[in-house]
Amino acid sequence: MRILSILILVVLILTGCSTNSDQTFPDNNKKSEAAELTLTPVDMFEGEAAKFKPFLGAMSGAFKLSYKGSRPNAWLDIDIWKEGKKVKDSTGSVGDLFFSSGEEKSSGEVEIMISVESISAEEKESSRLIKVNLVHDSGTSLSTLTIPWDPKLSMQGLIQNSEAQTFTASEPVHVFAVQAASVNQMSTADLTNESLSKTEYALVFTLRFED
Repeated sequence: MRILSILILVVLILTGCSTNSDQTFPDNNKKSEAAELTLTPVDMFEGEAAKFKPFLGAMSGAFKLSYKGSRPNAWLDIDIWKEGKKVKDSTGSVGDLFFSSGEEKSSGEVEIMISVESISAEEKESSRLIKVNLVHDSGTSLSTLTIPWDPKLSMQGLIQNSEAQTFTASEPVHVFAVQAASVNQMSTADLTNESLSKTEYALVFTLRFED
């Protein structure tokens, strides 16, 4: 009788182990795939909008950002580069770029308009007024920032994408820049680190993604 009881107990234990081994558990360490983003250049002065150029200035540009997958927590950092190197921390940041109030389903798209205007004051160093306007489902959001400017940087030029770009929300991406020089010549540049490293001065706008 005792032997029979032991055999039954062993069978029950083995059956329980077999059942547990067939169960699957979620992998909490598995990270969700990064969202895919597309940057599309926008001509902000096209057609009738050309009348706004005198108010925004020549150092202005715009682009649209859209994403597929999980909504990324995207921020636009404003960085200053001198002699081809980024100067310490960001001067300012704007985000969350894909903010949604939650009342309506987000389209997953935002238009970003950037303007860098000159400000001059008597007996004071020249300054630049940076404007970043976001247009999304929830409305518009305008942010402004004033930074000092060396009057010797008399020559300026835009650096922006001319074609659509696709990338993942994993590493920082330069999306817009204004370069300046103290001499009357300026090399053509793009938004790669290699190209920016050759600039005398650059105001660089960079996408950054947070978890």
